[in-house]
Amino acid sequence: MMKAHPHLNPLPSRERREMDKARIKLSFSNAAKNYDSNALFQKEVADELLSKYFNPPSPPFIKGGEGGGFSILDIGCGTGFLSHNLTERFPEANILSCDISHAMVKQALSKLQGTSCKRQTNKIHFLNSDGELLPYKTESFDIVTSNLTYQWMNDIKTAFSEAYRVLRPGGGFVFSTLGTATLKELRMCYIEASAILSRNGLPAFIGFSDQPFIQSALANAGFKNISPATTNIIKTHDDMWGLLKNIKSIGAGNPFKDGDNSLARGSILKKMAEIYNDRFKIKDSRLTTCNSQLATRNRIYATYEVMFVYCKK
Repeated sequence: MMKAHPHLNPLPSRERREMDKARIKLSFSNAAKNYDSNALFQKEVADELLSKYFNPPSPPFIKGGEGGGFSILDIGCGTGFLSHNLTERFPEANILSCDISHAMVKQALSKLQGTSCKRQTNKIHFLNSDGELLPYKTESFDIVTSNLTYQWMNDIKTAFSEAYRVLRPGGGFVFSTLGTATLKELRMCYIEASAILSRNGLPAFIGFSDQPFIQSALANAGFKNISPATTNIIKTHDDMWGLLKNIKSIGAGNPFKDGDNSLARGSILKKMAEIYNDRFKIKDSRLTTCNSQLATRNRIYATYEVMFVYCKK
């Protein structure tokens, strides 16, 4: 087991900064066309979410609505990967999917129109909307779900309150989000590179929320039976440049209007790459992690702390 470096301290939830939604929309819209080919990690987490909570295809938190059917809301649907899989598991369900990026919604619709399953086409609907201000009526859904979206919300408490509002009594809220240890290696490299080059401050990293904060926000929104599960997923890349390219390719760029852009400066990046290659390269024949074994030498690795959460209204 590879030990964590002592300076890998996550950014506390209280240090979350307000993000620029216009920049978030633009970044994800620019990434929409090639999102599916680049978002392999996002698909991996979605598959795990489906496996944990939607297998077998009769979750105990589903309560049938009028006519024996039920409805599902997918918040931050992206190109519709989670939504399309839900239609296969629940062919009689009405699924509404929303995303803040209009281009993502268009891409999801394009994929849907290309399907040969007419039932799937008739049962799923996409809408461009914000998870912090949902355009749906109160108590409209039996299930609200989301995959790796809530780390992009400025006000998670408001977003959770909205999810609670649109759920029917007894309905289930099932989602994944990123925790504070996410990309901890990249953060440490920036801190060390800044110290070496006599630069001050932190770059515009997202302040990922920790599990106690998520649980508290859900409880304050009114949810009960809150059951979180956290796991670290390790991904590898040829080098730090490959990691940054992947982050940019899925639209996960700098979301801050007035953020410190020093991370984009050449001298900082070059020094970071040197440190990353020295500290976080796989040098053993196998790197054993909590959920997998990576057999690739001479590649750098990056940690993603993923929280899977289930709760009820």
